[in-house]
Amino acid sequence: MYELPDIRWIIDRTAVVDTIVAFANAIDAQDWQKLRSHLADEIDIDYSEFRGETPRRVTAEEYIKQRVEGLVGLRTLHVSTNHEVTIQRDAANCKSVYRIYRLDPDRESGQNRLDTGGNYFHSLIQTDRHWLITGIKQTVVIVSGNTQVHGAWRDTSQ
Repeated sequence: MYELPDIRWIIDRTAVVDTIVAFANAIDAQDWQKLRSHLADEIDIDYSEFRGETPRRVTAEEYIKQRVEGLVGLRTLHVSTNHEVTIQRDAANCKSVYRIYRLDPDRESGQNRLDTGGNYFHSLIQTDRHWLITGIKQTVVIVSGNTQVHGAWRDTSQ
């Protein structure tokens, strides 16, 4: 028999995973308003393994601007799975496995893809029964393809 705390945990866990998946889907759809609805006002980000950037705190608007610029002209597909969620009151952490496929339709075949895979570590807070992302760390296990496809690495001198 489930007790009330068990049911609350199941509901919260589902909501946390839904937030992570909606975050990924919003990026793929380039629906920046939807993406913003899943972010806290400030986010601690760490993309150092992929982009070589120093981990830092940014505003949600800065984070979205970086996605907009990095994804210009690209089609993406983010796959998010293997969610391990821990919850303590109104805070949660989620470790997940990701695979990101990026396609630049303007590049020739064989040079138009960049695929990556690894782990995401998201931290979240709960506000009014809605979970918001407060931290994102990406680790990289797989990089396959042309890094120039990604806006963060694209050579703009051409």
